[in-house]
Amino acid sequence: MVEDLPTTPAAYSEEGVADDDPKRRKKEAKLLAEQARSLDPWERYRTLVDALEEAMDLVELADRKARFALVIMGALNISFFFLVTRAELIDVLPAGLRPFLGFYLLIYAGVALFFFLEAIEALKPRRFRPHMPYPGEAGAEHFPEGLRYYEDIVLRDLEAYRRAWREVRFGQLNAELAVQNHVMARINSDKFRSLRRLYGGLRVLTLLAGGLLAVLALSMLASRQPPPVPEAGGRFAPQAMLVSAPPAEDTSVTTGLGTPVPVAAEGLREASGIAWHAALQRFFAVGDRGTLAEIDPAGKVLKLHRVKGNLEDVTVHTPSGRLVLLAEKKGELVVWDTASASEIARFPLDVAAVVGKQPTDRNQGFEGLGFREDSELPGGGTFYLVHQRKPARLVAFTFDPTGPARTIGAADVVARHALKPYEDLTAVVWSEPLGRLVVIAESDDRLLLVSPAGTITGTWALPGGRQEGLAFDPQGTLWIADDLQGLLKIPGALEVLVVPEAAP
Repeated sequence: MVEDLPTTPAAYSEEGVADDDPKRRKKEAKLLAEQARSLDPWERYRTLVDALEEAMDLVELADRKARFALVIMGALNISFFFLVTRAELIDVLPAGLRPFLGFYLLIYAGVALFFFLEAIEALKPRRFRPHMPYPGEAGAEHFPEGLRYYEDIVLRDLEAYRRAWREVRFGQLNAELAVQNHVMARINSDKFRSLRRLYGGLRVLTLLAGGLLAVLALSMLASRQPPPVPEAGGRFAPQAMLVSAPPAEDTSVTTGLGTPVPVAAEGLREASGIAWHAALQRFFAVGDRGTLAEIDPAGKVLKLHRVKGNLEDVTVHTPSGRLVLLAEKKGELVVWDTASASEIARFPLDVAAVVGKQPTDRNQGFEGLGFREDSELPGGGTFYLVHQRKPARLVAFTFDPTGPARTIGAADVVARHALKPYEDLTAVVWSEPLGRLVVIAESDDRLLLVSPAGTITGTWALPGGRQEGLAFDPQGTLWIADDLQGLLKIPGALEVLVVPEAAP
């Protein structure tokens, strides 16, 4: 065997004489022979076990990557669901794009479902049992005995399994390890193939979610641009109504109210309601994020308060001088004491009982609140709520905000009115000079004059945007709380709105 090995150049001593040490040459020949020999059974066993452990590590790595992809996919789906269920975000989409939103959602849902199934495919347990024909007695020493794999183990009873281990040969054990390594290689190949498809789908979902976010962001930027002001006398052109013919009660449709003037109320964000407090000679305005602002007649913010809840409107209970705030998410009326600048009580609203039916969309709840003083009524007057959509309702009810907290329900309701054909009702205020309720139909950009009996007696065009609150000051200026543009005021609007006949 040594004679067949490649020769090595002879070593030389320092004097240049060839070093012909037989021990050294024998050691080198042994090393070369060791490199070319076959593995003995024990070495094969150790090598096969190392390879099997490496394959199992790869299986665990693939599973971790699949679980991580599911975490990312879950975060994307939650973000996407949040975007498409926020009515205030969808409202900023151009009208031409809204019909395609449903189609976009179907595409996203289909892609998400497909790749969720791919995640299951990557994580599911796999079963590969190769069919190996028995080689006969001649090859029995190298045929797997089935001592390691659980499905093979349970085919024997306990005593037979113990006996098999006493009789097993190294060749049979190594053969079984080789089969297991081959099976694990097939499992890893299948897992990583599914994993590549899963991460490809994750990229697709990210692009779809990013596309929707980009469209919404651009739409929000576009919607924040100030509305165009017509040149002819600063008046607004009348807006088209939702139906071809107005209801019989709609007796006057006027061309416009005047030119809106922006009011810089620093610190008030997402303005959603405003009310004039005659006793304090100032406005109180609320923002969606729980902000209550005191504002002087010139538009300067005097104080800011924090109130828990998603505030949508505010009105003044004139007999007590307290404020009543409308919190939409939980359906509550919050009583606020202006003297101590603190919350006094919360009155929960039984929404279905107050509206008269179960709303079909929880995101389209109560948006506007107003008060009309009448000393003969419980609580000193009538409160008015407008429910935005599904159903769109104007509800009159009574309760005493100075009394103990309780749930407001059907027994407190005085009247309900559907202001057809208008929906998307976002604000209501009582005007004593007009003898009318003034209501905003936001999606139509219309200001409605409504009698206490629920009859629409006139409509006017509004500047557009997202108008969610209104109030009149003593000079007859109409103040509008706009969720996108902040506060606006239209001087002289009350003179335009005055109707000659008395309110029924």
